[in-house]
Amino acid sequence: MKKRIIYLNLSLVIMLLASCERILEVDFSNEKPLIVMNGTIEPDKPIYVSISKSFLFNDIDSMAPLLKDASVELHINGEFIEKMQLQSIDNTAYKSRRGTSYFRSEAHAKIGDRVRIEAKAPGLETAWAETVIPAPPTIERVDTTTYLEMLQSGSNNYYTIPWSKYGGYGVYNIQIPEISYEPFFRIMRLHINIKKTKGDEPQYFLLSLYKLEPSDIPEFENVPRELSVGTGDDPIFAKDPKNSFLERLLIENNLFSNSTAFTDNLFKDNGYALNVTTMWYYTTKVEFEEPEEGSSVGKYISHEVLNPPVEVRVYSLSKDYYSYLKANEKSGYDLELGYISEPKITFTNVHNGIGFLGSMSHATKIIETPPFDGKNNEVPR
Repeated sequence: MKKRIIYLNLSLVIMLLASCERILEVDFSNEKPLIVMNGTIEPDKPIYVSISKSFLFNDIDSMAPLLKDASVELHINGEFIEKMQLQSIDNTAYKSRRGTSYFRSEAHAKIGDRVRIEAKAPGLETAWAETVIPAPPTIERVDTTTYLEMLQSGSNNYYTIPWSKYGGYGVYNIQIPEISYEPFFRIMRLHINIKKTKGDEPQYFLLSLYKLEPSDIPEFENVPRELSVGTGDDPIFAKDPKNSFLERLLIENNLFSNSTAFTDNLFKDNGYALNVTTMWYYTTKVEFEEPEEGSSVGKYISHEVLNPPVEVRVYSLSKDYYSYLKANEKSGYDLELGYISEPKITFTNVHNGIGFLGSMSHATKIIETPPFDGKNNEVPR
C-alpha cells in the first residue's frame, strides 16, 4: 500500500511540473523608452541626480541606458534656478548602470524648500519629480547600557578583522593561536530621546548607527562604519506588520532584520524615546608581518581592541522617501521568499518616467563606548 501512495504522489508531481510549462509570445514593438531619474536631496548641499533611459531586458546594446542630449533643470519653490551640469557618465561593467549620466547643481536648497527637477531628451516625454525638504528632528538625549548574550549552540564562528596593518578589510575566519574569541556577544542597548518639529502632517524618520573607526588616511579623522540596529523591542518599528506567515517565519529570532524607518504615530508631546540594540561596536586592530608572496596574511605580531565612539543619526524623510524605503523592504522579503512571491511593481514618484526623487535631513549625537574589559588574549566577536 505504501508503494502505491509513493508512485501516485510521484505521478502527481510530474503532472504538475509538466503543466507549468507554457510558451508565451510577447510583443514589445510598441514599447517606448522612458526617462529614468534617481536622486536624494539634502539641505545646504549640491543636488545630484542620475539620468538614464529604460530598456528591454533583451536589449544587447552595451550602452542601453545612455540618454544622449539630456537636459536637466532645477526649480525651487516654483522658480527656475539653473540647468544642472553633467558630471560624468558611468562606464561600469554592470549593464543596468552603464551609460547612466550624473548631473550636479551649483545651487543648494534649504529646509522647507520645494524642489522640482525636470529631465528632457529629444523624442521622449519630459519627466519630472518634486520633493519638500523636511526639518530635522532633535536628539535630546541618548542613554546606553551593555550586557552579554551567550553564544547559541551551532552558531558560526566566523570573525571579521575590520582594521589591520596587513590583513585588510573583511578577512574571515582567521585562525590565530594567540587570540581566542569570547563565547558571547556584547550587546549595547540605546534609549534615544528625540523631538520632532511641530505640525499636523505625519512625519517620517530613519535611524542609523555608525562606529567611528580611526582612519589610515591623514585627510580623514575617522571612517564611519554602519552598525546593525535591533528594533524588535520597540513597537514604533512595527507599524507595518509582515503580510504573510512565510515572511514572519523567515525573520523569526533575527533581531537585526527589521526596518529602522518609522513614523510619528506613537509620539507624545512631539517626542519619543527609541529603544534599540546594537552589537559589533568594538574594533580589533591586528598587526601582522608583511605577508609572503602568495599569502594574504603575514605572521601575527600583536592586537588591540579599540572602543571607537558611536554616532547616532536620526533622519527626517520626505513622505515619498519613506514609501520608497518601505517598498524596498517589502522587495527584500520577496527575494527571500524566492519563487513563491508574486511579481511587484517598483515604487516610483517620477511623472512621465521611472525612478525616485526624495529628500531628507538629519541630526546626530556622538556617544562614547566603554573600554573593552575582556581578557588580554580574547577579542569580541
